Amino acid sequence: MRSILFCRLFAIVAGALLICPSPAAALNAPQAGIVSNVPADGTPAVLDGVVNAVAQVGGRIVVGGSFTKVMQADGHVLQRTDIFSFDPGTGLVDPAFAPTVSGGLVSTLSPGPDGASVFAGGTFDTVNGQPEKRLVKLSLADGSIVPGFQAALMGSWVEDSDVRGNTLYIGGAIASVNGVTRGRFAALNATTGAVNPDVALDFTDQRAGKLRVAHFDISPDGTKLIATGTFTKVDGLDRQQIAMIDLSTTPASVTSWQTDAFAPACATRFDTYIRDVSFSPDGSYFVVANTGAWFGGSAAHVLCDSVQRWEAGATGPGLEPTWVDYTGGDSLTQVAATGAAVYVGGHQRYLNNPYRGDAPGAGAVSRMGIAALDPVNGLPYTWNPGRYPRGSGVWAFLGTADGLWVGSDTDYVDFAYHPRLALLPLAGGKGVPAASPGTLPGDLYTVGGGLTPVKRTFDGAVAGAPTVVTGTGLASSKLRGAFMASGRVYAAWSDGHLDFRTFDGTTVGTPKAIDLHKLTASQFPVSKLTGMFFCDGRLYYTVSGNPHLFWRWFEPQSRIVGAQRFVASGTTDGLDWSTARSLTMASGKLYYLRSGTLYAMDFAAGAPVPGTETALSGAAVGDGQSWGGRGMFVFAP
Repeated sequence: MRSILFCRLFAIVAGALLICPSPAAALNAPQAGIVSNVPADGTPAVLDGVVNAVAQVGGRIVVGGSFTKVMQADGHVLQRTDIFSFDPGTGLVDPAFAPTVSGGLVSTLSPGPDGASVFAGGTFDTVNGQPEKRLVKLSLADGSIVPGFQAALMGSWVEDSDVRGNTLYIGGAIASVNGVTRGRFAALNATTGAVNPDVALDFTDQRAGKLRVAHFDISPDGTKLIATGTFTKVDGLDRQQIAMIDLSTTPASVTSWQTDAFAPACATRFDTYIRDVSFSPDGSYFVVANTGAWFGGSAAHVLCDSVQRWEAGATGPGLEPTWVDYTGGDSLTQVAATGAAVYVGGHQRYLNNPYRGDAPGAGAVSRMGIAALDPVNGLPYTWNPGRYPRGSGVWAFLGTADGLWVGSDTDYVDFAYHPRLALLPLAGGKGVPAASPGTLPGDLYTVGGGLTPVKRTFDGAVAGAPTVVTGTGLASSKLRGAFMASGRVYAAWSDGHLDFRTFDGTTVGTPKAIDLHKLTASQFPVSKLTGMFFCDGRLYYTVSGNPHLFWRWFEPQSRIVGAQRFVASGTTDGLDWSTARSLTMASGKLYYLRSGTLYAMDFAAGAPVPGTETALSGAAVGDGQSWGGRGMFVFAP
């Protein structure tokens, strides 16, 4: 499946002034690592217009959009109007597949269930001289219209499509199919085009512009569908721009999943500012990419110009995203979740940039037009090929067993000439290194505060006798906190910097500084930390004299610290962290020091559990143990 925005850019501004709708996500193949940033050689070049859609049909790649010229891998330039197919092994365009599309463009492609055909949707009026308005089924062998499939549409365009089993799902500004009224979304028999009576959802009450389902994606198991568009109601239920549909019920029904996060208008010129949606390969979450505009400082409450992760298993009203990554006023137009990474594309210049528009603010990292994010926290990996010029955006992502196909309106990826179409291969890419804190039983280290580092055996309840550890470089009174994950110790220092070093339990490597990307001391008071620990993509920390336990996202692969600060605990939950020192997390419990005593507390749903504090060792227990320092961690190889 591939449904893509068939927009024309009226002007490139922050938040992209778009006068047409945008794309939805494909069924991406699961990938165990991050693709290479170097495009593969031997792919066709689309020499004009824009690539809006990429689909894999059997052993062929089919490309759709608005273009007239394609240069295949041997250098020959061929005339192709809005659609072509090619052999990805040779880069040669199929000579027999040359449909004549006229009266509009191709916005979406979905492989037929027979593996020998492809569905194309868009704004076109005729195909091969025949009146095939907005939707057609084509033979991959010769580009002819497949007989037997009939879908007479009333409405302005087909914007998105997907095939599951023998059912073709279509969304757009659709009023009826084969004389059967439909509320901007329909399910058809993929062989005959007959309308499925059990999928009759009514998307209504548009925000602005034309009422439509702009894009959607279906979970890998086929039971859930996320639809986005200009609607505010589905079957009479309030659903602002986004709704989850249960396809396993008869008839298909609106689920209880609901959020108010897309109720704000962003810039009023956008009828909908959601530009793409993609389910993860395991179906546990989906990711949404937005345009919108800069809203100076209110980014924490408005999702304009951002990408977010949402949990697919959540239910009920008022749901919030798991994470949000802001561009600082630039549009994101495409997203693909492949398992190891979430790829985003647009005309963005920065990510992790919630605090400034059209310029790098505190925390901002440069990612020109394309980026790979950690699905756990939404922060960018080091992967950074760049697209030049950025143009209006990426309009097609497709993850396959070979890599990531990228369709756009620009010429260069990683400074290599690949106009409008590129394959970023898995070969030559990188795995995502583990970032695991220690587990118990294990060796518990206390460091810093000017004290000689020591380690103790620890099973979560009983600590062994301390053993002196020398040569760690962490005995300094300047240490303000430390944690360990996957063979590396991360440390905070009194001069306001963070660093990391390898550690095998006895020997340390050379410290390397972590770039805070202009986060100020008031935003992230590293010099005033009293402890920190890492858990589930989050860096937790306490600040001298402050009752709160704070956290922000942290990405070990790229060493990027999240720009936004959040509160995990303190005051409102009856807990006070102002005197806590040397925090660490292991095997589901939080451990920390206070007044020479080691305490434990249950930790669930990203926060300490009030009422579960237990003194384990030290002054309050009277076991003769002496606990001190500014950092504590369980050894994590």
